[in-house]
Amino acid sequence: MNKKQKRFLFIRTALLVLLTLCMMGCGKTSEREYTASVILTGGSGRATIESPCKVTVKNGKATADIIWSSSNYDYMIIDGVTYYPVNTEGNSEFIIPVELDKDMAVQADTTAMSTPHLIDYTLRFSLDDPVKELSEETEVSFNASDVSIPPSIPGLTFAGTQENEFATGFAIHEYSEGYTVISINDGMNYLLVPEGKAVPEGIGKDISVLKLPLNRIYLAASGAMCHFDALDAVDSIRLSGIERDDWYIEAAKEAMDEGNLVYGGKYSAPDYEKMVMDDIDLAVENTMILHVPKVQEKLEKIGIPVFVDRSSYEEEPLGRCEWIKVYGAIAGKEAEAESAFETQKSLVEQVQDLAPSGKTVAFFYVNSNHQIVTRKKNDYLAKMVAMAGGTYLAPDTGDDDNSNGQITISMEAFYQYALDADILIYNSAVADAPDSLEALCQENSSIRDFKAIGEGNVWYTDKSLYQYTDRTGSIIENLHEIISISEDETEFFHRLR
Repeated sequence: MNKKQKRFLFIRTALLVLLTLCMMGCGKTSEREYTASVILTGGSGRATIESPCKVTVKNGKATADIIWSSSNYDYMIIDGVTYYPVNTEGNSEFIIPVELDKDMAVQADTTAMSTPHLIDYTLRFSLDDPVKELSEETEVSFNASDVSIPPSIPGLTFAGTQENEFATGFAIHEYSEGYTVISINDGMNYLLVPEGKAVPEGIGKDISVLKLPLNRIYLAASGAMCHFDALDAVDSIRLSGIERDDWYIEAAKEAMDEGNLVYGGKYSAPDYEKMVMDDIDLAVENTMILHVPKVQEKLEKIGIPVFVDRSSYEEEPLGRCEWIKVYGAIAGKEAEAESAFETQKSLVEQVQDLAPSGKTVAFFYVNSNHQIVTRKKNDYLAKMVAMAGGTYLAPDTGDDDNSNGQITISMEAFYQYALDADILIYNSAVADAPDSLEALCQENSSIRDFKAIGEGNVWYTDKSLYQYTDRTGSIIENLHEIISISEDETEFFHRLR
């Protein structure tokens, strides 16, 4: 019995004992203590509450032990109930009911002034450190390493490296006895240990061990789900890092509807207890996990290896698509991964054999500040437009090949370079597209002047666009259909009327 199995057995036994005691009427209840951060707003801004504080969860209800920055608070009112201090000396201390990760309206009476004053405050308690929300497109810088050099694995003989056609962010090295190493250009190496084989002794600290089969995965990297879907391996994912309605991949939705895939908390706040109880054997994350290193540390501490997907760093569109080979190795479906990639590559080759359309294309959406958000000239989407036979139009941002592909500009700047674009594509994968051309024009009167508006050559992306990197060839084929043939409806693009 390995450590993970022992841990699971211990937790299960403890829960059974607790359940038995409750059924016997012993009167004992479950109780756990946590440390929570506290955010206080309201009042004059001078008062504070000590953070972190202790939060106790008992029978599904949470209470917090809070200490104010002064001794002058003589009672608090929460949801119409009055609470009094639990101490007689020092700063005012209260034990109050709380709701986690939710703004709570409270009142506290202070005697610091000439007459008592009941002041309105807002409290927010969180068991996790506050995390800045990041979009799927957020870039995280790192120093790339050479993936072409296979790591030395004690006791194993290096047999060769699989050849990549477009991807530069990973390499798959093969060793004797069926062992494989996936090297990622962030310096990490993942050793895939065949079922029934032993983990080699003396392997380096930069090598993470993944014991096959991996069939109870927590997937927070939403862009990787399409690869598991293409490999018919969605059943190897047990916990999802996004909720059901945020999936556009039907197999993921169906798995959640059937209960075979359940929500396991977002990347910055995973449900650790559920992970342990479900015996998760791998967490697949995108680079946003690097903004919350404590989460990755905790996952690894409880025995769950973390694989960080870096496919979004690939400069070539088919490079992103080629990451299906990584998940083919993880899922034990290498042949299926090779076949799926070849199909997408073939679609691109067929389109590239056709003559360029000569048409210009601008890609954008309007944000809540009525600014234009577009992609830079070096972005992978610009390359997809070129591969589809179009000419991508972008603002002049200078030499920024290594920067984030997304850029926010003014309507005036957009007007300057995209006024005569033959085709406009609205990015509804990020922001909901307007209902009509007229609704788009109402965003800003200047949009009426655009050539594509007058000719009715405006399309919007399907919301599923960013969740289908395995369908790069199909997306480029669809782009060709709207650029060169003016198709009204394709799988990933729809005409706006």
